[in-house]
Amino acid sequence: MGRMVNVSVKVPEEIKDLMKEIDVNWSEYLRKIIEDKVRLEMARNALRKLDKIRENAGKVPTEEIVRWIREDRERSLK
Repeated sequence: MGRMVNVSVKVPEEIKDLMKEIDVNWSEYLRKIIEDKVRLEMARNALRKLDKIRENAGKVPTEEIVRWIREDRERSLK
């Protein structure tokens, strides 16, 4: 992980008071939640891009795929 920077979060004062009563490292907790959300959204974006590529690529006939596999096997045996 690279250089750390500060990110501020505002919460109601009542929540802040309740947070003090709980034994949690809030910085670590929020950092993990943010990292998880970023990874999830990146994966969703990648899936959307992949779906677009699939739509544009069209369907490949089974015979063509079989031919590719056979060619690849022949190359690997040489």
